[in-house]
Amino acid sequence: MRNQLKIFSKALLSAAISISALAARGETALQRIDALDEMSFREMINSVGLDGKSADLIRKFQEKEGRNRLYNKEYNAKNSSMVETYRNKEVLLITIPASKLFAPNEVEVRKEAASLLAPLKRYLREPDMYRVLLVMHTDNTGSEKYREHITEERSTALFDWFVKEGCDTRYLFSYAYGDDMPLVENNSLTNRERNRRLEVYLVPGTKMLEQAKKGRIVF
Repeated sequence: MRNQLKIFSKALLSAAISISALAARGETALQRIDALDEMSFREMINSVGLDGKSADLIRKFQEKEGRNRLYNKEYNAKNSSMVETYRNKEVLLITIPASKLFAPNEVEVRKEAASLLAPLKRYLREPDMYRVLLVMHTDNTGSEKYREHITEERSTALFDWFVKEGCDTRYLFSYAYGDDMPLVENNSLTNRERNRRLEVYLVPGTKMLEQAKKGRIVF
């Protein structure tokens, strides 16, 4: 989803890159990021192609990252959050209940949500090591217009949280899916609560692929 703050941050990046440096490259950093901004969620998930050898190393790295740095810390059964692998174990997926991030029907990020969002800042420190996707979902309660509105506002609010924290958001992307992708059928209070969630996808970027091709990932 396009975000005005993201557009502004890219304008600052443009000012920081010298004309001579840009001219020396076939594809500029800004052109690459612009292209990514236009991608759908599905396209972004598959935006970096992996060869067999690199994929094997990245799978091992991702499983270790999830096990050692994410799971058993903020993301665990106590917080009703989950850490798992996705896309043939190449992508890390973190699922956080919307109630941990927002009050009912509200779009302002709770202060308490910082403990769940702060660990994700790590994955924005090294540009394009990861492409971080924030995907907001809700249940089927309310009108279609309301469902679309609340997920759009919440996904933007989460993006803005990282901006305010001083993170480099060039490789942070937010999406709002309303009730289009339920985990379970919306036929009970428990199931509706499960469907109201934020999914964070930690997708390997070009920098991780470059390192994997050299046989070692350092992060």
